Amino acid sequence: MDSGRPRQASLRRVVSAAYDSLFHLIVDDAVRYLVPTASLRAAVARTFEHKDVKSAARTISEIQRGSVPWLASHVRLPISVDLASVCDTLVELHDQRHAADYDLSATFTRGVVNSKLAMAVSAHGNWSRERRSHKCAGIHARGRWTAGEAVEEHDTRRTMPGSRW
Repeated sequence: MDSGRPRQASLRRVVSAAYDSLFHLIVDDAVRYLVPTASLRAAVARTFEHKDVKSAARTISEIQRGSVPWLASHVRLPISVDLASVCDTLVELHDQRHAADYDLSATFTRGVVNSKLAMAVSAHGNWSRERRSHKCAGIHARGRWTAGEAVEEHDTRRTMPGSRW
């Protein structure tokens, strides 16, 4: 971010980048899991819609909180705290990104932006733990990707431009 008093455009870019880093982390892992052919992954990744990923994340969070008991019977429970936290963060950052990109009346402060950036960094860590959990063991066993490979590709310093973390 700018030294001194950052411009709104700079603050907005950081909020947007924080969300985008988390969205693309999740989409990339989903595509690696679903598409065995590396040359097709980029095309498949482009089919993921932000609103649909947000909706799925919201639903996972609601199931974890017990808000939709009728749906819980169709999901392997329990949903981990790490996964629910990633989902909550994705929903929050999606809303903030929308405000940053499209609501010119919204203003951002360095403190708020640093808070959103910290949320994204924490979500990256939670996602990494979730990926290494027993629930993801089958993905590794199929050889689609290894936890080390995915973590290396999603080094927060590289996926979050403007980050000083």
